[in-house]
Amino acid sequence: MINFRFHLVSLIAVFLALGLGILVGSTVVDQVIVDRLDREIGNVSHESNQLKSENSQLRDQASSLDDFLRKSSAYAVQQRLTGVPVAIIAEKGIDAAAVSSVLALVRAAGADVPGVLWLDDKWRLDSPKDLVSLQRAARIPTGNVAASRLAALRVLATRLAAPPLPRSRARRDVVEPLRSAGFLDFTDGKRADLAAFPARAARVLVLTGTDGHLSATDTMVDLVQSMLAANVPTVLGEVYDAKGGPASPPKRGSALEPVRGDPALAKQVTTLDDAELPQGALTAVVSLEQIADGRIGHYGYGEGATETIPPIPS
Repeated sequence: MINFRFHLVSLIAVFLALGLGILVGSTVVDQVIVDRLDREIGNVSHESNQLKSENSQLRDQASSLDDFLRKSSAYAVQQRLTGVPVAIIAEKGIDAAAVSSVLALVRAAGADVPGVLWLDDKWRLDSPKDLVSLQRAARIPTGNVAASRLAALRVLATRLAAPPLPRSRARRDVVEPLRSAGFLDFTDGKRADLAAFPARAARVLVLTGTDGHLSATDTMVDLVQSMLAANVPTVLGEVYDAKGGPASPPKRGSALEPVRGDPALAKQVTTLDDAELPQGALTAVVSLEQIADGRIGHYGYGEGATETIPPIPS
């Protein structure tokens, strides 16, 4: 005969079995999950270490290739610009070491380069005082910011385009007044060489970049247009810097967009977006050589580039 005590013992047994089953089952399942997670973490860690090792090897290989290209470029550019007057104009803010590397290779090609002319921050013309100072230094008529900047750059382009006039018909050299007024800086050369530059019709290499202090203005595109108006073969290079700080890094080639994106300018000006790299310096030299024959190209790795480097004839 089944009584209440039997029911009570049966119920307790059922609940004990259920609880024990849940305890054992959850322990086994948890351990299985933990073991699987441990294996997956181990695999991810192994793959991460492999990728780090491969990346380190790739960086070493890239560094070795850059070093080889840097050392061999001097031989690749020999006599390509022998005796050719080349004006290098750079925007303040871009990497000075990259500009020096380009300058060294252009000189190794035999070009007559007096040094580097830097466009200083005052070209922004943030104050009425700077505007008046520019108008006086360049001896241009009074006008608004955009018109005065363009007029002054055209005077500078004319000065760098062709030989100075004989003493009997000497004109005022605008370079020194602009330098004294804080609009130009001159490095890596002698002022006497700059004063006598150029001995004959010149070519120009303009260097801008993603760190340029004048990027918010039309200064660099105005300079390019001024050079073209003075019939100066012009190459425009970007010194790229991937460091974007808290914001996303800039696009390679972004500093060249006003020229590459202009159908008329893109047909007259050669551009390169990797002037900070050894191959960019080599591209600058070959471009300066080829632009005298009307060969225009857009080189590098950014938007608007059509080839990585120009065809290099023997």
